[in-house]
Amino acid sequence: MASICNQISSSSTSVIPWNHDVFLSFRGEDTRYKFTDHLYVALVNKGIRTFRDDKLKRGEEIAPEL
Repeated sequence: MASICNQISSSSTSVIPWNHDVFLSFRGEDTRYKFTDHLYVALVNKGIRTFRDDKLKRGEEIAPEL
């Protein structure tokens, strides 16, 4: 993962203004309110800007800017 990020940053001439460090994507109510919720809270508590797709309904497309 780090090597991919390094390749992207070294090959790009423009700076991308990231809004989030992590994008959490999950499937199912059981992971949404158990594992994913605990992971989200832990990441936020460490100061990691985290987005989770809890507002997306099943079958909706994820916006390209995410």
